[in-house]
Amino acid sequence: MSGYPYGNQGGGYPPQYPGDNSGYPNYPQNTGYPNYPPTTGFQPPPPQMPNYNDNQSCASLYGAPNTMPNNNNYPPAPYDSYGGNQMPNTSYGMGPGAGAGGNYCPPPPSQFPGGQMQQPMYNQPPQQYGGYDNSQYPQPPPPHAGGGMYPNMQGTPPYGGGAPSFPNQQPGFLPHEQSSMFLASLEQYQGTVFPIANFNPEADCQALGHAMKGAGTNERALIDIIANRSNVQRQQIKLHYKTMYGEDLVKKVSGELSGHFKETINALFDAPANYEAWALHEALHAGKEGAIREILLTRTNAEIRAINEAFKRIYNKDLEHEISHRIRGTDFKRILVSAVQANREELTPQQIQQARQMGIESVIDRNRAMQDADALYKAGAGKIGTDEKTFNAIFARRSYYQLRATFEEYQRKHGKDIAKVIRSEFSGDTQDAYLVLITCVRDRPSFFAERIHKAVSGLGTKDSTLIRVIVTRSEIDLAQIKQRYQQMYNRSLAHDVAGDTSGDYERVLLSILK
Repeated sequence: MSGYPYGNQGGGYPPQYPGDNSGYPNYPQNTGYPNYPPTTGFQPPPPQMPNYNDNQSCASLYGAPNTMPNNNNYPPAPYDSYGGNQMPNTSYGMGPGAGAGGNYCPPPPSQFPGGQMQQPMYNQPPQQYGGYDNSQYPQPPPPHAGGGMYPNMQGTPPYGGGAPSFPNQQPGFLPHEQSSMFLASLEQYQGTVFPIANFNPEADCQALGHAMKGAGTNERALIDIIANRSNVQRQQIKLHYKTMYGEDLVKKVSGELSGHFKETINALFDAPANYEAWALHEALHAGKEGAIREILLTRTNAEIRAINEAFKRIYNKDLEHEISHRIRGTDFKRILVSAVQANREELTPQQIQQARQMGIESVIDRNRAMQDADALYKAGAGKIGTDEKTFNAIFARRSYYQLRATFEEYQRKHGKDIAKVIRSEFSGDTQDAYLVLITCVRDRPSFFAERIHKAVSGLGTKDSTLIRVIVTRSEIDLAQIKQRYQQMYNRSLAHDVAGDTSGDYERVLLSILK
């Protein structure tokens, strides 16, 4: 066991913005459970894929402003699953080799209310992977109106109302449901896992108990339920199971499973902030600098604050203090310490709406972008040596949209792509840290597509990386990651995952990928 403690409160991300505009989705209710979608399948329209080679301008990112209807209900609050406000997230390295054995055991959930619905159908023929044809699972809501980098996504955002109230809620840690569409930034992203309508955790608990009753385990029944509930719904299932049967569901399931299948199920059951705090703890102790970069340099302010709180609560240690004492290299350490302050400039909901209606230039300070581009030149190519503090100050403080403009101005005035500048001025972990930021600022789904490709390429499979990317992106932007993967490597993500996995482990990952 990795030593991941039980008995902690839920670790969901708190809302970024206060008030009634919570962004809690209003999903259309289905009349039955489960819902059989039409046999035509669901395929989100492919967005335009920016091609960011060296020496290329970012001007194509901004495009012409889209006319958008007035809508003051853009969701500002991320829920508990890595996303929902400003910009990209990423995966991280943990699991086997990252700590004592890499066996991941999440803590029990916080308290949630229940609901009523029909008995779930868990012993059904396997899902047809790669689409919703002949699937017993609910079809996702339609794509939303386009804007930002993905203008060809059509439809009307199904948002309305506020988040439900939960009794005995501990502020800051209770997960909040979100739509799989990533609407609190200008980009329009979509996951593959959606909250099931008419959710009844008691019925799910009964089905799970039946699947683990007697000799052997009905693994397909576990997959059908666990892989097709949102993270918030899984937290409710954990609570109801312990209430009904007096034992911890995750411990019970873990005792029935093994290997990477067990790791995947445990990852699905955990709350994201706890999950990332655990991953950081393992990475700091194992010297996994890549995992630390990917978590801290790609998360939003609200997410980093939640990770800081979860780390302190679970390990009784300060994350910044641990970074300062365990990370080697002054410049790399400085980047990480800046990141854990959770103080990056971020667009407000009003700015997001304004940018959708009037164009990205309406919320970008072009003069500041030119000044920052000049400052970066003077701190690097324009002098002997490198002024590392100037690079850190600009990369750590500016919003992702402002950084895009800065990169564009640098290319325009100095004729060099910012990634080449970083490669010439820095090396090692510091260089890698800046390149992670640049990649995610430009196109986050491409970053994750590359992460998965590296995990399944070459000798052996980096299973923990593969599991984490698929699980953590499943409710945020996995649909776009699949599209990028196809565009970048000329084959489907499901094909490569199936080629490197087998059995129930393969089945659960493909169930998430849809």
